[in-house]
Amino acid sequence: MSTKLSLQNLSISSQIFLGFLIVVISVILSIYISYNNSKKIIESEGWVIHTQEVLTQLENIEARLLDLETGQRGFLITGKESYLEPFNSSLAIIYNELELLREKTIDNSSQTPRIDSLKLTIDKKIEELKLTIELRRNIGFEAAKEIVDNDSGKLFMDQMRLQIAAIENEELRLLEIRSLKPEITRRETNAILVGLLFFTIIIVITVFTLITRSITKPIQTLQSGADIIGKGNLDYKFGVHSKNEIGELARSFESMLAELNETLASKELLKKEIELRTQTEQSLIESNQRIEEANKELQRFSYITSHDLQEPLNSIISFANLLKEEERNLSELGQKSIHIINESAFRMKDFIISLLEYSRIGRGGTKTEVDIEKLIANLQTDLHDLLEKKQAKIEYTGKPLKIQAYEIDLIKLFQNLVTNGIKYTDEKTKPHIIIAAEELKDSYKFSVSDNGIGIEKEHYDKIFEVFQRLHTRDQYSGTGIGLSNCRKVVEIHGGELWLTSEVGKGSTFYFTIPKDK
Repeated sequence: MSTKLSLQNLSISSQIFLGFLIVVISVILSIYISYNNSKKIIESEGWVIHTQEVLTQLENIEARLLDLETGQRGFLITGKESYLEPFNSSLAIIYNELELLREKTIDNSSQTPRIDSLKLTIDKKIEELKLTIELRRNIGFEAAKEIVDNDSGKLFMDQMRLQIAAIENEELRLLEIRSLKPEITRRETNAILVGLLFFTIIIVITVFTLITRSITKPIQTLQSGADIIGKGNLDYKFGVHSKNEIGELARSFESMLAELNETLASKELLKKEIELRTQTEQSLIESNQRIEEANKELQRFSYITSHDLQEPLNSIISFANLLKEEERNLSELGQKSIHIINESAFRMKDFIISLLEYSRIGRGGTKTEVDIEKLIANLQTDLHDLLEKKQAKIEYTGKPLKIQAYEIDLIKLFQNLVTNGIKYTDEKTKPHIIIAAEELKDSYKFSVSDNGIGIEKEHYDKIFEVFQRLHTRDQYSGTGIGLSNCRKVVEIHGGELWLTSEVGKGSTFYFTIPKDK
């Protein structure tokens, strides 16, 4: 009972984690036992292989001894040196074979004296074989035969066979012991794993049962309570006191019911609140309509103002041009004054046109599908004369894109950035404008890069303000409103505009156009 209560006080995630942890521990324990016993099996099988290699090495030594005796006999009988080939080849490697045997049996100290004794016997046998060969070669067959007839060679051979057999018997004894170990270890491993499997199953079933009870019963209580509440009993208490998520959910339900009772008790206040919200919504609608009318009126005012302002300016320009025709009859001061009047009037006209364009941004109707590649191609056509004059180049490196945007405003945005890149370029440098575009998850990102004079970092914000200029009109023409237009176009699309620049190397303007959802 205490275990059950303690589980109920744990969060559901903690209960699930506890069950998962027990399973993981059981699996890790199984893996560890399997790994450890597999390692033992591999080691045991390695010793079996090692013993078999020792037996094979003994067979090799016996074969070399036989080759030694065969070569000696053939030479004794025939006297031909060619019959000594088995003798010579075996003599060259038999001691290497003995040393290899010694290395392979270094783990067994009882084999060392046996191998030493075998080596001494082999030394004696080889000495006897060499003696008979020298006698046959230098004196004759009969001299060699006398050594063979005294049976010393046979005694050495019999002794070596007994010594090899003793070494072999020891290895066979070890082989028998070592061959049993892998199978014993396998049986032990299987027994442990089966026991551990049953233990894990019992633990998992137990934990699952406890966790299920600690979760299922409270959920059933919540379900029956929900049915009672659904029949109208808003004062019902679930009575779930556990500290886990279900207990918190039950207490949240009870808190919500209490708030609902208070809300129902304040029905009249709720009705007044609804009426107030309705009035507020109506006021917002009327305010939006007034704002829309004011915007329309502002647009009409901007047009009329610009038109009315341009009329007297046009008159001033016309009269200035008439006076300019007679400037030869005027004094130097008069000629200079006419020039200043004419230049100021044109500059004022440019300001008015720029302001009119600024006020029209965002009033270009609805968004349409805009083909960016086509827009850039049209831009190159529109700026053909400027590109020819400045020997400028426009390059588009982005992928084909079609986006939803205010087309006229987007054209102005690209045109302003491109013309600025061409204008603010050193006279000795051929302007090179690179336009890039990429599709992001929620927007399209564009960049317009140039190889112009660059902008110092402290002026990054200033250049986007209306009529703010970094250079005099004698250096670079313009009204100082182009980048303000750019920022306004990006803002009405809901995007962002920023730049990076390096003085003397050029600038890159970046902006984003969000995708329509």
